[in-house]
Amino acid sequence: MNQKRYLGLELSGAKNAKTTLAVLEYYPREKKVFVLDIHSGIGADATGNSDEALIQTIQDHANDHPDVKLGVNVPLTLPPSFLPAKKGQSPLDSPEVKWMQSHFTKRQNPPTSKRTAKLKDFFTPYTQRPIEIWLKNEVLSRVPQKLRFEIDETLGGNKAPLTARMQFLKHYLSEYEIHEVLPKLTAVLLMPSLKLSQKTLLQYRQLEDGMNARQIILDRMSETADIFIYDRDQKKITQNLNAFDAFLCAYTVLLHDRSDCVVPPKHFPIKSGWIRYPKSPFLDSQLSALSHFADEDADPETDEDDEA
Repeated sequence: MNQKRYLGLELSGAKNAKTTLAVLEYYPREKKVFVLDIHSGIGADATGNSDEALIQTIQDHANDHPDVKLGVNVPLTLPPSFLPAKKGQSPLDSPEVKWMQSHFTKRQNPPTSKRTAKLKDFFTPYTQRPIEIWLKNEVLSRVPQKLRFEIDETLGGNKAPLTARMQFLKHYLSEYEIHEVLPKLTAVLLMPSLKLSQKTLLQYRQLEDGMNARQIILDRMSETADIFIYDRDQKKITQNLNAFDAFLCAYTVLLHDRSDCVVPPKHFPIKSGWIRYPKSPFLDSQLSALSHFADEDADPETDEDDEA
């Protein structure tokens, strides 16, 4: 089979109907991408509960595609404290926790007071994973200040219910190759190659201005990556942020398959989990001359995307 299929899952709570699945078909020889379908509002129906409905939707699109790959927006692994420890060993002695301690301490700025010293030296291996510390210190620290955002902890208040739901769903999706994706990070890191302005990136998740910004991003992606989207699906993606994120999840896994995503660094405790994110000029230490992205106030709004 020449074409490859990628699914993107924007998972929400089981008791609402916001879960969305995007389906992409990729033709490697022609390097063309087609958005086949966007399933929004996946929830309980007459045939079963929301989990059953979601699993069935995924299976319907995975049939006859044994190498289908799935990108999800929630953690696939639990924090190190929940990993099985060796006999007689404390979970806090695990290589994952030791990596967190070493990396966390190494990257802290000198404390300004005893109180801030305690705060800076504090991390929680029962809510956080190494990847969250890595993204904060080594990835987001290299993007323009205005585009940085907080990384939700795996078992923090926002992600914990979704992490729990994904742990349940994994048992029924074990036959598929699943990758964790942070769609918001994907959008930021694609900014230089898509020649997007900071204004567009800051607006695309907003309620009122988001639709126009998402349309700009889709148009740029269609131009640079040869993506074809049917009008009905384009409308769903631009009007619904969950659909847009599901699309980014699928597209990020496609990038990973083409070796266009960053690989885990040497000695990173990969067993604790990794998030797929695209290569970007922002992450190239030799391309620090991206000041025209970093300081938009110094650059008048002449981009055609802001005129759209």
